[in-house]
Amino acid sequence: MLGKRFEKEFNMMEKAIKSEKSEKEFRVYVKPYLESVVDEYISKHKITKADRATLIKVGWTHFSIALKKYYERALQMQEGKNDIFYFNTYFNWYIRQAIIEYLNTLK
Repeated sequence: MLGKRFEKEFNMMEKAIKSEKSEKEFRVYVKPYLESVVDEYISKHKITKADRATLIKVGWTHFSIALKKYYERALQMQEGKNDIFYFNTYFNWYIRQAIIEYLNTLK
């Protein structure tokens, strides 16, 4: 059994891939997590070159790619071919990567 949270997220993702409206709803669902990753990154790396609002915007850069790639992995998770993990865990790398890419443009 994959669990209720996984099933909920999977259903939201499936809809998000098919509809712009559903993608926006999924973004609202994920936004608090993205904000917490940005806050942690700012604190841990003592970022002063960019403000929080900018980095939150930047954090969305690879969202669509992460969504599609995670969906493919989630299908494999349902078949028992991959370990189970949530979208947030997967999206975390993409958020950080976007921040790094952005900060590198400021140098």
